[in-house]
Amino acid sequence: MNETQAQTVQVSRLSDDLAFLDIVTEWDITSGYHQWKPGMVVPRTFMSRDTLHRVYAVANQKGGVGKTLTALELALAMVARGKRVRLIDADPQVASLSSWIPVFYPEGVTDRRSLTDVYFDRCTLAEATYPTAYAGLYLVPSFPDLATVEGDRPTGAETCLRYHLWDAGNDDFDVTIIDSGPSLGSLTVSALVAAQDVIIPVQAGSGLDIEGAAALYQTINTVTTRMNRDLRVAAIILTDFTRSKLARTIGAEMAKAFPESLIVPTRTCIEIGNAQLEKKALRQHTPDATTVLDYDRAAGVLLNGVTH
Repeated sequence: MNETQAQTVQVSRLSDDLAFLDIVTEWDITSGYHQWKPGMVVPRTFMSRDTLHRVYAVANQKGGVGKTLTALELALAMVARGKRVRLIDADPQVASLSSWIPVFYPEGVTDRRSLTDVYFDRCTLAEATYPTAYAGLYLVPSFPDLATVEGDRPTGAETCLRYHLWDAGNDDFDVTIIDSGPSLGSLTVSALVAAQDVIIPVQAGSGLDIEGAAALYQTINTVTTRMNRDLRVAAIILTDFTRSKLARTIGAEMAKAFPESLIVPTRTCIEIGNAQLEKKALRQHTPDATTVLDYDRAAGVLLNGVTH
């Protein structure tokens, strides 16, 4: 596999003087709307995971809420902090991580491994992991045949990722982020069983997304009770965030429902679609976008916590 400096993008830290959101300990719902200033909520009880390998699942049963953007931008923000990060594309849709970011496959090899091969025991997770155009970021790709995992339900599907991430040996990654599809089927359950933390993107301007998050929370409770007692909801990401009374109400409801989780407004950005068309992460395409700043700050808190 040949990687050249011209092909590889180095992911740099962001300047501290950019327009980051303030960090607060609770969502402000008492001040008058015109005086209200949104901030990122970090509860006093929140603690980052103190483990050598951290596994995050990005999940919501509703499509179009920004799961893939969330997974990619958090991953790159962690790479910028010196972490070696693996993304797992567990979304069988065509418009997923595997379609967005350039991947370096071995030259001359036509048999490209994917997450489907891992579920059907045709290769290990390490054998399906490829470097991307971003130095320090690796991807386990998915192709449309990943949908067969839901239909054929291979033996042990719900514990497959947990086995490969925790029991099959260390392959030297600091962070793994699993991007789940828009359903609560075997693939999403498998991600939740493997993860330590789940991150739930919710559209800040959609009241219906609260119901979707509630349904996911029931699945999380079931997984926590039966298969993964260490799982917690680490963060609620309020995507496409614009300052409005509805966004404030949704943020308050999320903070009330998940009092020990980060509540992260990620401000809207019109360049996301252009970045996708150009096969670039938003952090590379528009590095000073407020959306990028918000994901960057969330990644820092997830990794290192914050001192109030």
